[in-house]
Amino acid sequence: MKRLIAIVPSLFLAACHHQEAKLEKPITPVRVSAVDTYEPKSGGRYSASIQPGRQVSLAFRVPGFITSLHMVGGRPLEPGDMVAEGTILAQLRQEDYKNSTAQAQSQVDSARESLKSASAQLAQAQAARTKAEADFARAKTLIESQSLTQPEYDAAKAQLDSTTAQVDAARAQIQAAQAQIRTAEASTATARLREKDTALVAPFAASVVQRNIDLGMLAGSSQLAYTLADIGTVKAVFGVPDTVVVQLRRGKSIPLSVEALPGQEFRGSVSAIASVADSETRLFQIEVTLANRGLLLKPGMIASLTLGETTQGARVPVVPLSAVVRDRDNPSDFSVMVVENKIAKARKVNLGPTFGDVLAVTAGLRPGELVIRAGATLVNDGEVVEVIP
Repeated sequence: MKRLIAIVPSLFLAACHHQEAKLEKPITPVRVSAVDTYEPKSGGRYSASIQPGRQVSLAFRVPGFITSLHMVGGRPLEPGDMVAEGTILAQLRQEDYKNSTAQAQSQVDSARESLKSASAQLAQAQAARTKAEADFARAKTLIESQSLTQPEYDAAKAQLDSTTAQVDAARAQIQAAQAQIRTAEASTATARLREKDTALVAPFAASVVQRNIDLGMLAGSSQLAYTLADIGTVKAVFGVPDTVVVQLRRGKSIPLSVEALPGQEFRGSVSAIASVADSETRLFQIEVTLANRGLLLKPGMIASLTLGETTQGARVPVVPLSAVVRDRDNPSDFSVMVVENKIAKARKVNLGPTFGDVLAVTAGLRPGELVIRAGATLVNDGEVVEVIP
């Protein structure tokens, strides 16, 4: 019995040690990088994206069935094909719109006939009023000499009033006919414009970027049909910080090079400078426009350029951007996790400028020290870590 009682505490202690072993935190795997050095240059080198000089998306203004497409070598246009300015890219069925134009034109003709009829009625009414005016003047003279009876005078006066009303009515009919003509002519112009809009025309010489229509399909109004890009002139678009944007002016000539076209230098001029920096990158967008002779430059290519004179400075320690974290004791400061003998140690650092994907460290690190570049936020000061490739 005493032996059984002695075994129970031993089992209890063993279970406690087993649970404590389970609660131990596993070693955190991390990736490290050695602190490198970088030689900054006063002249900044930038990467620019080549974009078309202008790009438009063309759509039909009116609906209809597509009856023809511009063909190249027996096939419809495809991305990369070139088209000249004024090329009819696609044509809708015109009969419906021609009928509308004919109906509108018939309304114009009918209104003009009404104007002719009203003009003739006005001429007759004016002739009748002229005779009535002469008769009333004679009756007025005779009534004053008592050579005309009152009923005869009243009849002459009534005839004058009647012919005057006829003249006014004829003039009103002319005005109405003229208004009908203007309305019908406006309708005719609209119908002709809609008939013209059945043809989709290239506004300038360009390269086809995309085609979204096919022969025989029903195209709706405002449906995107083609996307065209003018690559005879291209733009190099890139961003610069505020210290550089103040040095740029419109028209400034800038040389560029393209990795895909080694040994060739291209030269353009600054055509646009953003007045507001991007809210995320804090960079100002710059556009350099250059002639694309031989269409060698393709939209999407990456160009390189240098702004300012290139001078070398003293080498400074740099670390990957991902290695820098907020200091846990003082969030306004920055630190890195240095690995020494598999132990992670927090080290406060002073930061300098950014060079691409690395950050200069002006104090707190020495070249060659190992810093955690992946997993720095997951470990604590003094914790054992496992360095993985």
